[in-house]
Amino acid sequence: MNNFPIKLLVNTTLLASSLLFFQCKGSGEAESQGVEVAAGTSSGPFIMVSEQQFETMRMTWGSPKLEEFSEGLSVQGMVKVPVEGIQEISAYFGGYVSGLNKLEGEPVRKGEVLFYLENTDYIRLQQDFLEVNSQLNYLQGEYERQKTLFGEKISSQKNYLKAEADFQGTKAKAESLKRQLALININTDQLKPENIRSKVPVLSPISGFVEAIHLVQGSFLPVAGKAMTIISKEHMHIELVIFEKDASHVHKGQKVLVSIPDLPGKVLEAEVFVVGQSINSERQINVHAHLPDEKEEALLFPGMFLEAKLIMDPKEAWVVPVTSVVVSAGLSYVLVQREKTETGFKLEKIAVKTGLESDEMIELLPNEALDENTVILTHGGFNLLP
Repeated sequence: MNNFPIKLLVNTTLLASSLLFFQCKGSGEAESQGVEVAAGTSSGPFIMVSEQQFETMRMTWGSPKLEEFSEGLSVQGMVKVPVEGIQEISAYFGGYVSGLNKLEGEPVRKGEVLFYLENTDYIRLQQDFLEVNSQLNYLQGEYERQKTLFGEKISSQKNYLKAEADFQGTKAKAESLKRQLALININTDQLKPENIRSKVPVLSPISGFVEAIHLVQGSFLPVAGKAMTIISKEHMHIELVIFEKDASHVHKGQKVLVSIPDLPGKVLEAEVFVVGQSINSERQINVHAHLPDEKEEALLFPGMFLEAKLIMDPKEAWVVPVTSVVVSAGLSYVLVQREKTETGFKLEKIAVKTGLESDEMIELLPNEALDENTVILTHGGFNLLP
């Protein structure tokens, strides 16, 4: 056998120096100082590792396992509120703003008064309704009288038709005015001449919080003008951005693990409930997920950015810890224990091909040299290959 390469002699020298250093300082202090232990002597495809080296580098053994395995697809996401949870407050009839005392971010209840609008047009609407409504009883009585007379051939059809037209037209006008007054929160059942008013309340249609205010006290809010934006946090969802190449792997019901950057270590479990059906200009689709535990939604805020991991459908695969696979010269290897010697272990590097990968485990594609009884180095092998 030829002499060892110079590199191997240097590595052996480093190993001897390192071991001497550990004897003086102790393995814990050596690790804190960042001292690396060189690989043991090598003969052909085998690598020799001493017992002391094994313990110092905290190496571990393990075997491939055949089990259900899922890959996690890392994606970006944002907390969104569904359309029904966003309300733009506007005016059906213009008016001057008063009683505005809300702040952005302040919670509001459904039916709560947000502010008041004042306009003389409101007085005219109430007046018109009361006048029209007061005529209805008379016109209804006249219509029924003419109908009876016409049926007995006492009155002409012309009088009957006119009475009917007057009654139905006035009834329609009264109903129209009633609906218009309801839009400005005036109850016509309680409306009387003595309680006609020029100021009407604007009520919150949902419970939530004030996201934005677009007017000030005393300003004139025009018809259909935007006054406030109210957002409800009752049913928020998470919108994920999936690239086109991964779109075919996404479906309803998949599990999503959500991480909040501001809450390290906190992971929320969500579920896909809507998958976008079209690719946008950036070659992406939007996927919507929700939290089954609605109590966890209290941790979320609309517009918050999130990191998420979309869990792919599990499949049966041979898996090992990620640290078992060592990459050298662009190829992947696992180090297999071939012999236990008096001073250490004889390892053989076996080239492998990998598949799916999670945070801790990685799939090994079928390999005749490996099975469930093969003992491989699961931690510490990265220092043994160049």
